[in-house]
Amino acid sequence: MQNEIELIWNNDGHSISLRIEKNELIVIGFECPNKNEDAACRKYSKECIVESFIHRFGLECNVGACEPSPKIQIAWAITGEPEMGLDLCQVWVIPTADEFFSAWALAQ
Repeated sequence: MQNEIELIWNNDGHSISLRIEKNELIVIGFECPNKNEDAACRKYSKECIVESFIHRFGLECNVGACEPSPKIQIAWAITGEPEMGLDLCQVWVIPTADEFFSAWALAQ
């Protein structure tokens, strides 16, 4: 039996800007509030790993849902072992307005 790993969500002020183009959401901007190297999102890379994954994979790394809007606040988590290299990891994002995430965050 395999143990499930609980994701540790970082709700530290990251956000994405979106545009609706036909039936598709396009990421047009990203905001990382952390500029120092000690921040969780920059701990294993000089650049924000959340921004890196979103630019690389778009919204494929999203696990939540919310109403579309021009700017969406997101939380993020990483799976894998970043010490071994970020190519061996996966970053997941979830809108903080997602109803399940909001309920979980209130319970914390």
